[in-house]
Amino acid sequence: MRLHVEVDGPQDALPVVFLHGVSGSSRTYDWLPDDVCDGRRVVKIDLRGHGASEHARGTYDVDRYGEDVAEVLRTQVGRPALLVGHSLGGVVAWWLAQQHPELVVAAFLEDPPLYMGEPAEHEQNIAIPIFRIVLDSVARWHAEGASEEEVAAQLAAAPGAADSHDDVHPAFAYALLAMDPGVLEQAADASTLAATDTTSPVSVPVFLLAAGEELSAFPARHAERMAHTHPAVEVVRVNGAPHGIHNSRAHRAAYVEQLARFLDAHGA
Repeated sequence: MRLHVEVDGPQDALPVVFLHGVSGSSRTYDWLPDDVCDGRRVVKIDLRGHGASEHARGTYDVDRYGEDVAEVLRTQVGRPALLVGHSLGGVVAWWLAQQHPELVVAAFLEDPPLYMGEPAEHEQNIAIPIFRIVLDSVARWHAEGASEEEVAAQLAAAPGAADSHDDVHPAFAYALLAMDPGVLEQAADASTLAATDTTSPVSVPVFLLAAGEELSAFPARHAERMAHTHPAVEVVRVNGAPHGIHNSRAHRAAYVEQLARFLDAHGA
């Protein structure tokens, strides 16, 4: 599987690997500030089926996403890394911490849907109807030959879009037009996350930054389960934040604050 990987920063610095969410791309992290990037080797990956990475319909599940990233860590990163993942990327980071702890120093998970692969949780997942709407929109944009600029303008005009930073809509427009629609088809039918293991131990440090309760893929009931099975995982909730905390005009600063704290704590 050919993945698009971008690497920047000193070759001998501790690597920090960024993993985007479903239907996104590595461009969601193009805004990262100097206090996150300076002195670090920043690695941004497009997961299979996303961005400039190869498409392989029917293979968009957490095991294969995880093995892809593990291969990048072995062959291109070459040493254990700090992982930073949003949503699906957070679940992939969890998978790697669990399955390949020798490749992971610590993991920062932004509002990961760790339990949403369970049938009962999938039924309550507020993102599923949105995935279907997005699929219809993507099909229409492709049929119309819409440009990234035109799609970005439509995204910026959508209800609630004003809370997003200006860099969000162009990045998401690119991602949606580049994505294999099979990515969202599998996310909608619950097969993407079905194999997620939420009970086995995780031996590396994990920090979880959750969105506000109403819009979170990791609501309070999930935090209670996590506290029972993995009490060492630190969970911090950003009240009022949307699922994409790092995209929010009102909450990006809180995201950066927590990420910088995490990187300082584990980046020595």
